[in-house]
Amino acid sequence: MRLAELIGTLSLAVDAGTGLPDYHALRGATLAVGLARELKTDGKTAHDAFYLPLLAMAGCTAESHTAASALGDEVLFGTEAYGRDWGEPREMLPIMLRLVRRGHGPLGGLAAVARAFTKLTAALEVGRAHCEVAVHLAERFGFDDVFRAALFQAFERWDGSGKPVKVKGEAIALAMRIALVAIDANIGHRLGGVDGAVALTRTRAKRGLDPALVERFTRAAAKLCAPLDEPSPWAAALAAEPEPWRVVNDEAIDEGLCAIAHFADLKCRFTRTHSTGVSSLASAAARRLGLGAELERTVARAGLVHDVGRVATTAAIWDKSGPLTDGERERIRLHSYVGERVLARSPALSAVAEIATLAHERLDGAGYHRRLSAVSCGMPARVLAAADVYQAMREARPHRAALDADRAASELTAMATRVELCPEAVAAVLGAAGHAVRSPERPSGLTDRELEVLRLLVQGLTNKEIASALDISTKTAGHHVQHVLEKLGVSTRAAATMIAMKAGIAPV
Repeated sequence: MRLAELIGTLSLAVDAGTGLPDYHALRGATLAVGLARELKTDGKTAHDAFYLPLLAMAGCTAESHTAASALGDEVLFGTEAYGRDWGEPREMLPIMLRLVRRGHGPLGGLAAVARAFTKLTAALEVGRAHCEVAVHLAERFGFDDVFRAALFQAFERWDGSGKPVKVKGEAIALAMRIALVAIDANIGHRLGGVDGAVALTRTRAKRGLDPALVERFTRAAAKLCAPLDEPSPWAAALAAEPEPWRVVNDEAIDEGLCAIAHFADLKCRFTRTHSTGVSSLASAAARRLGLGAELERTVARAGLVHDVGRVATTAAIWDKSGPLTDGERERIRLHSYVGERVLARSPALSAVAEIATLAHERLDGAGYHRRLSAVSCGMPARVLAAADVYQAMREARPHRAALDADRAASELTAMATRVELCPEAVAAVLGAAGHAVRSPERPSGLTDRELEVLRLLVQGLTNKEIASALDISTKTAGHHVQHVLEKLGVSTRAAATMIAMKAGIAPV
């Protein structure tokens, strides 16, 4: 897998978590490489200039609750501040005041503003935390000291008015100065095409941006911005990455996905170990079910990123202790849709995405966000769903204390009884969590082989396809199918499928 795919996936989550337009970071990376080549920089600088826009905002989940407390909705703030100069209080203060007053009325709005100003000192510290978290993530993805030092300067400005240490001028790393011009040029291009990119960067020259680099950009703006008109920003960015492309092995992929899990779980104070806990439970349950090493690893990875869309919902909702409004519930439900969009771009993560995006579906069709039925949720997805529910029950939430192990097991078993969750998956998850469980009863005493055949039959496979999957002859597969039907007391595959669904037996 290319490292650019892994970090590109993270960048899509970062865009969602900061309220920025889709592909904001990837478009910035594309422009940064073009400008680095225009400047004829060395290969190391060009590589760094590509990855810096992808990670510049990667600390966005740091202290989200603090930002939400001061601003009301830290994600919406990013959306409404788009195109404004964050280093200019005259531009940012009206946006902040508008957000803080929203929904409070005249007198309530004044009180909300007063409360917000008491929290501004703490909110200012968010910038340093943001930089430190981004640097930590970069280290886990294997970036060197030079890159990480440049990344720490993501909020510094040419005139020295930036954060967190007020580095100025050429003391800011060249790769970061290139990245900062590219990031702003991308914003300008979205708002007004090539002319908009030129105008915005010229406006910010000598203040936020290196004036010499702005001049070089504006001279070649039409050429440098051309890739932004490509149909796929994802494809354009990956094509722009300077060669040799960095490739990561399985171990590095696992570590990268774990870093993304920690990035997502940092969003809420109540979920700091949620995704890693779900991953461990789900992989252990998959092992108990004998799903095989490949599926076990895929399920573990899916557990790490199943909640990556969480970052698109304000921490004010995740941390709310009182009843949620219908609108707030809908925003929570939409986080799985955001996660699906984030994970859908990388071909290397397609198998992971297929499972991860089903974590909140339920066998009775009452889950979200697609409200799928049982037949659409295979055993890996059912295991992940059960692991997610159990792990969440064992964690404290704003509206309740953590459930003890026995109470969580009882609640999970009740969900299996109501066929909201798969009984087999629930038993496997509870066993993985250390509970004493009985294996679910098999319909009509099917043998291990017949249970395998039934799972394949549920998928709608023909005898020939079942034979291929089990490496047996078509004739033998036919005999197995016939025995399954006889034991179930039916004569059609459709009826056998219904019985299997009721019993919580899913296709692998």
